Amino acid sequence: MKHKLLSILLFTLLSLVASAKTTVYLLTTYPSDREVYTVWGHTALLVTTDSTSVVYNYGVFEFSDDFIYKFVSGQTDYCLDTDSPQSVANELVWKNSYAYLHELNLTKTEAERVHAALLLNAKPENKVYRYKFFSDNCATRPRELLERCIGEVKYMPIGNTESYRDKVHALCVSMPWLRVGIDLCLGSGADEVIPDAMVTFLPVELMKQVESATVSDPSGATRPLVKSKMEMWHPQPKKFVSGDFPVSPVKTGVLLLSLALLSLVFAWRNICVAYVRAFGATLFFVFGLTGMLIFFLSFFSTHECTFPNFNLMWTNPLHLVVAGI
Repeated sequence: MKHKLLSILLFTLLSLVASAKTTVYLLTTYPSDREVYTVWGHTALLVTTDSTSVVYNYGVFEFSDDFIYKFVSGQTDYCLDTDSPQSVANELVWKNSYAYLHELNLTKTEAERVHAALLLNAKPENKVYRYKFFSDNCATRPRELLERCIGEVKYMPIGNTESYRDKVHALCVSMPWLRVGIDLCLGSGADEVIPDAMVTFLPVELMKQVESATVSDPSGATRPLVKSKMEMWHPQPKKFVSGDFPVSPVKTGVLLLSLALLSLVFAWRNICVAYVRAFGATLFFVFGLTGMLIFFLSFFSTHECTFPNFNLMWTNPLHLVVAGI
């Protein structure tokens, strides 16, 4: 059944090439629990002409040996790359999340201007950029490019009242440990309400904004930015559920609290001294290592919204001294 759906999806993508003019589409993939990097969703631009159909993707990165250090320090480089309809179809099936294609209501000149800008960005000397999770990613780049290449774009006010942390929490429901890790790393800046213009750092939010946006011509006439909408993929029933770690953060917290209380009882009665010392050293060692990461993110990393981080008040590198390191 899935292979049949893939064939239909691929046929649909390839049939878009039949247009004799340059047409630009916004391709939006909803969040997926396949991998950590698919939790946020994805945005790409599809450009078709009379002979080609190419997907431009700003979310490409290379996992090198020093990737983790670069990511933690905020020196992660992403790039603009191109994909074929076949690879896009395979990816949509693999992610198994909602995917929508919006044909943008552009004039011939605007569409060709967008295409030319993408071709220029895709050149080796221009394709690499410094990734920023909240302000420079696979969703913000397409929006900024479109705004540069077409007329004045007006978005409907949404009156957002949520913070970056709220948005992240909503997307990490199926990955509670990821949520805990992000909460530890994000500083108080992540708790500020996001301005409407910045909410589109998430692909689905960008899609919603684009659906209600209008374009103003120099003559003063307005038109909707979206000409048509098509559902490209509908999630299929899963044969199995791939969950997060078997032990949840809540269960882990209860276990640690129980072990800590047991340690206090042993220390009060002066029994099992070896257990008390081992538990204390291990606990402070873990807190110390976590504190080192938070300290690095706060004072040395160029990531956004990581300073000030008040988690350093209870988990910091000084715990390593207590642990005997």
